[in-house]
Amino acid sequence: MNLIKLKPAHYFGFLYVAFAHLTDGKYKRVEQLTIWQSVSKWFNQDVERGDYSCVMDEVMEWYKSKLHDEDFENEVFEIVECINDFLWFSKQDKLQSLTDLKQIAVSDNRFLKKEKAWIRKIGTIWGLSRNEVENLINK
Repeated sequence: MNLIKLKPAHYFGFLYVAFAHLTDGKYKRVEQLTIWQSVSKWFNQDVERGDYSCVMDEVMEWYKSKLHDEDFENEVFEIVECINDFLWFSKQDKLQSLTDLKQIAVSDNRFLKKEKAWIRKIGTIWGLSRNEVENLINK
């Protein structure tokens, strides 16, 4: 995948797919639908359905190309750091993205320890306080 063409929505899509898949080893249809809804808010402009589908296809291609890398989970957290470097990525955006992750986690009617641990780790990377992250997890 040509990294030059990546948009913020690609990064969020990659993170959300990795979160859904790696935390429990499954990627369910209900999680996919939740991811699609969540990623849509990270487009900076109105996009047509075809453009959106293209981005999600690219995300899946990127994800599948990296999935079997030995240090894949570390690569996912490097994406988290890249997202944190977006100048426009505010504290409110960080909390929104963690809320997206929680919605993805509970979309299959479960909220696993590993999902909570990932949310905590991402919150730490993004510089959020422990209380902010715990409040989000527990609400």
